[in-house]
Amino acid sequence: MAERRRQLVKKPDEILENVFVGHREALLGGSENGKRYLLNFLEKFNSIPNAVKFFIYDLLAEDAYQADDLVLCRQAVDCAGQYLEEAKAKNSRQLAEYLPVLRFVERGISIMVEAGEFETALSFCDLAIEIGLGKAYAAKKASIERML
Repeated sequence: MAERRRQLVKKPDEILENVFVGHREALLGGSENGKRYLLNFLEKFNSIPNAVKFFIYDLLAEDAYQADDLVLCRQAVDCAGQYLEEAKAKNSRQLAEYLPVLRFVERGISIMVEAGEFETALSFCDLAIEIGLGKAYAAKKASIERML
């Protein structure tokens, strides 16, 4: 009887590294290429750990914003927010290293302010302050509060 070959299962860290490397290469062709790479990655691999999905959606939020695809950007912002806790729990080291380039909070604020959804924009400011993104978000929050 022939033995079945077991599929090679990558660890979340390896998957995340593949995402970052592939995305960096795709971005050489512009944000539209980066967006396409991330969407293809999500479609192609159906067993991506949720903690890794956070990083994918964060990158996608920025690429979609840069490509002027605000509908996709908002979807990516929402998805990144849904997977943030999982990334904190399972990829805390990578998340801590990634925080300086985190994108979804800033894009969420921009989109919500443009849509007149100031309360949601304020919640993104609170989230940014909570996860330690700096005083700039306290200033953004004060600015948005003045708009109300």
